[in-house]
Amino acid sequence: MKNQESIRYTYCHRKMVQYLAKRYVKEEQQKVYEQVQNHDLDKMFLYLFYNQKDASAIHRKLTSHHKNEIPKSKADYIEMVLDWESARYTKPDKLLNAYDTLYRYYPEMKEVILPILQEFGIAQTNLPMEPKALAYANQLKNVTMDEIQNEMIQDFKRVWKEEK
Repeated sequence: MKNQESIRYTYCHRKMVQYLAKRYVKEEQQKVYEQVQNHDLDKMFLYLFYNQKDASAIHRKLTSHHKNEIPKSKADYIEMVLDWESARYTKPDKLLNAYDTLYRYYPEMKEVILPILQEFGIAQTNLPMEPKALAYANQLKNVTMDEIQNEMIQDFKRVWKEEK
């Protein structure tokens, strides 16, 4: 399979976003849960056809949880926060928490993002990683490519069924 390491990297990150959504998002925010089920799924499929750099660029341009020209809903901003917060658990090259990511890279988004961070109780600099979340992230390192491939197929079938 093309770009296996990029697919594995994104899979682990994606599962962590979903884990943190269960931790932080209120049950009544069903739209967020539904949206997070598809977090970065497009990117995983793009890796099958494009190199890592091009797949990432396409993904960032076309998904609403990234800073781009696409109009944003509250669910998009929540997914953005979950994306930033999860990165430090699964991406060794991205160690900032969501709060520090906001102030380092997106300070112009403070008005909309800071209330979400406060609601989640993570509006602090250098916040230590949660032990249970870190344990879950470490567990993800043991996933096989066969397991990832099977989950990608199941996700594809689920999304395809939703679109019909």
